[in-house]
Amino acid sequence: GVVGVVAVAAWAALECAALAAPYAPVATADAESGAKAEPAPGDALAPWRAGAEFAVWMLFIYACDRTDLVARGEKHTSQKSFWCLWGLICLAAACTVRSCRAPRVLAREQTEEWKGWMQLMFLLYHYFAQAQLYNAIRVYIAAYVWMTGYGNFLYYQKTGNFGAVRVCQTLFRLNFFVVVVCVALRNEYMLYYIAPMHTLFTLFVWLALRIARARNDDARVLVVKVVSTLLLTALLYDVEAVFRFAFGWQPMRALVAFHDPLHPEFTDELHEWRFRSGLDRYVWVFGMACAALFPVLSKALARVDAAEAAARRAIRGAVVAALLGAIYVYHDAVFSLDKYAYNGYHPYTSWLPILVYILLRNLTPALRARYVHLFTFLGQVTLETYILQFHVWMKTTGLNGSPKFLLVLIEGHFWLNFAVVSAAYFLVSVRVFRLTCALRDALVPDDARDLPRALAVLGGVVAALAAAGHGLRAALPAPLAALIPGSGQFRAVAAASASAAQAAYHVAAAEWGVAHAADAVADKQRTAAIIDTYANQAARVGALLPFTSALAGLCAAAAAVVVEVAPAAAVLFPAAGAVCAAAASVSKACCEADASAAAAASRGLAEAKPRGGTFAGAALRGFWAAFS
Repeated sequence: GVVGVVAVAAWAALECAALAAPYAPVATADAESGAKAEPAPGDALAPWRAGAEFAVWMLFIYACDRTDLVARGEKHTSQKSFWCLWGLICLAAACTVRSCRAPRVLAREQTEEWKGWMQLMFLLYHYFAQAQLYNAIRVYIAAYVWMTGYGNFLYYQKTGNFGAVRVCQTLFRLNFFVVVVCVALRNEYMLYYIAPMHTLFTLFVWLALRIARARNDDARVLVVKVVSTLLLTALLYDVEAVFRFAFGWQPMRALVAFHDPLHPEFTDELHEWRFRSGLDRYVWVFGMACAALFPVLSKALARVDAAEAAARRAIRGAVVAALLGAIYVYHDAVFSLDKYAYNGYHPYTSWLPILVYILLRNLTPALRARYVHLFTFLGQVTLETYILQFHVWMKTTGLNGSPKFLLVLIEGHFWLNFAVVSAAYFLVSVRVFRLTCALRDALVPDDARDLPRALAVLGGVVAALAAAGHGLRAALPAPLAALIPGSGQFRAVAAASASAAQAAYHVAAAEWGVAHAADAVADKQRTAAIIDTYANQAARVGALLPFTSALAGLCAAAAAVVVEVAPAAAVLFPAAGAVCAAAASVSKACCEADASAAAAASRGLAEAKPRGGTFAGAALRGFWAAFS
C-alpha cells in the first residue's frame, strides 16, 4: 500500500512540475539577495498556480515527516560508504566544469560552487551521522555566514540601494519557506537556525552601510564602520547584560527561543540562539572587511598575472607555501581539537581557513575562469535543501525534533532507497526554490508605494496560517462551504455536510486519543504489576535473612559450648553454620535479582510511550486499505 501511495505522489509531483514549468524562473542571479526573476509574460494565473503547487508540496512534506505513511530507519554510519560516495560525486562533478561568463575574483558562479560543495558535504554529514567531521562542518557554516557579510556589503556599496523594497525581497527569500514550514509543522523558528542567523547579520550589514551612506566610497569611513561593527558585535555577545537586553524582549525572544526536546537540561530558552549565532558572530564582519579590500586583492592578483613567468611562478609558489604552512599550524593547534574544545576557538579562528580557500581558489586566471556547474547548481538551493533535509530526506523525532532517522521507501535496500529518496528530495528542493522566487515576485512589489499594502496582506496570511496551526482551523471548513456558488438551499446543505464531516473527524480524533491513552495506561498497569510481583518475592526471601543469620550465630555459640563438653561432636555445628550461611547468601542473591528486576520494570514504566503513529497517518492508512 505504501509503495502505491508513493507512486501516486511521485506521479502527481511530476505532473505539477510539468504544469508549473512556464512560470518558474529558470535561475536567479542571487538566491539570497532577493534579485527579481523574470515572470512569464501575460500569465495572470502564474502566482495562483505557484501558490497551489507550493501547498501541494507542504502537504507532501507533512505526510513524509509527521505521519507513518512512510517508514523510518536507522542511519548508516559507515565512514567507508560516506567517503566512497563523496568521491563518486566529486568525480561526476569534475565532468561539469564550465567557463565563467565574466572571470574575476570570487565570481558569482564561484561563490555558488563554493556553497554547493559545502552544502552537499553538510547534508551527507547528517545523513551518515559522521560526527568526526563536526569541526569541518562548523567551518563550512562559518563560510556561509562570511558570504552574508561579503555579498551584502558588495551589493550595497556598489548599488547604494538601501530601499525598503530591496530589504523586503531579501527577507522574503530568507524566511518565507521557513515560516510556512514552522507553521505547518508547529516547529519553532530557531529549529532552522540558519534562517534567523542570516537574517540578523543581513540586517546588521544593511544598518552599518546605511549610516552615512554617502561616504561609503571613502576607505577611511569604511574602516571605521567595519571596526565599529566588530566592537559592537563583541559587546552584544560577550556582555551578558547586553545580550539579554537585545534578545530578551518580546516578540524578539519568542522568535529566537528554542525548547529542545532532546536536551531538556537546557532550561535557558536563549541558549541555542546564543550558541549557534555566537559561534559565527565575527566571521560576517570579516566578510565585510574582505569586501572592502576586494579591489586591493584584485589589483594584486592582476599584477602577479602580468609579471614575468619566473617571477610569477616564484610569487605563487611562495604564496602557496605560506598558506599551506598557516593551515598546517591551524590544523595542528585548533582544528584537531575535540568538538567542545574547538567551539571555544572557532569564533576567533574560522576566518583563517576561509581566507586560505579564497586565495588558493583564485590564485591563477585559469582557476578564476572556470567553475564546477554541478556544485553551482546545488549552491542556488542551499536554503531549501537545508530545511527539507529534516522532513523529506530524513525524518525528525517530532515537534522541534532533529533528523535522527532516515526516510525509508524501499526497506532492506539502503542504496536503492538512498537513490530514490535523494531524487525526490532534490526535486522538491528545486521546485520550492523556484516557487519561492515566483511568489516573492508576485507578493513583494517593485514600487515602494505598493509595499505597505503588500506587507499588510502578507501579515494577514501569516496570521491566518498561525491561527490555523493553533486550532482555529476547526472552525473554517463549514463557513467556507457556504461560499460555494449556487442556490441558498444548496449552500446550506454544503455547509451542513461540512459541519458533519468536521464533527465526525474530531470525534474520530478524540477516540483515537482516548485509545492511545488507554493503551498507555494498560502498559503502565502491566509494568506496575510486574514491579509488585518482584517486590513481593524480594520481601518473602528477605524475611528469611534474619532467621538464617540468627541460626548461624546459634550454631557458632553451641559449637563453642560443645567443644568443652564433647569435642568430637563439635564438627557438626560448623557444618550446620555453613549451611545456614549458604542459605543466607542465596536469599541475599535472590533479593538483589528481584530488586534489579523491579528497578528495570520501574524504568520501563517511566519511559513507556503510547504505541502507534498519528491519527492522520492511521486515517490515511484506513482510507488506502478501504479503496485498495
